[in-house]
Amino acid sequence: MASYDTKKFFEEVLANDDSLLFEVTNELITTGVLLGTNFPLLKGIYKAYRNEEEQFEHKPMVGAKLTVSFDHDTQRVVLDRQTSQVELTNEQFLQYMGKIDVAFAPIYPVGTTVELDESMLTEELAELFKKEELGAVVTLSGRKIPLMSGFEQYIVDYLGHLWPYGEIPGNDPILISNMMIKRVIAESLTNEYEEAFAFDGLRTTQVTKQQVSTAYMKPEDTIAYFEVLSELSEQE
Repeated sequence: MASYDTKKFFEEVLANDDSLLFEVTNELITTGVLLGTNFPLLKGIYKAYRNEEEQFEHKPMVGAKLTVSFDHDTQRVVLDRQTSQVELTNEQFLQYMGKIDVAFAPIYPVGTTVELDESMLTEELAELFKKEELGAVVTLSGRKIPLMSGFEQYIVDYLGHLWPYGEIPGNDPILISNMMIKRVIAESLTNEYEEAFAFDGLRTTQVTKQQVSTAYMKPEDTIAYFEVLSELSEQE
């Protein structure tokens, strides 16, 4: 993967976004860098939020403990690093996590084969993989795809197909977010050209258009999106 000054880039992602719902502080930048440079930690916090857990704790060998508390009644999240504490609404928290994802998430080359976290899948997808002896293994075939008109502020991180079958006529690709990827089984070919395209063509475009992954969709936008999909399905 291409190397870049991640802290500086994260600061630029926040500074250049006029849609931010929260005030950018040193605490949020520091915590964002901590989470972004330890992506499994970011996933753990996201998973705890999605599963409606009350708290997530991270106790590193060195440094301050991080505690993330979720108050589902008041719709607020508290990030506590012992030396500092930040409180966000759920909507602010989702946007903040989405911006960390934009700045730090790896962008794998097309053709990479990954295993998905089955606990992060929809019931429909989970049922699909139950029928597969190989488990939730897919090959990535597309990257950073915007949603339909009216929802262009969200992107699908990857399109994927069941491994080892690939694209099958009549079967739609699987929509995959970074939060759904459990591990990389085999990374595809990459070189300087591909890395430059991933950063300049995909990541930078996402920043410029102020887009975030569908993993961080507002609940009301998720409902509206599926209502549109249902209407389109009925018209076919």
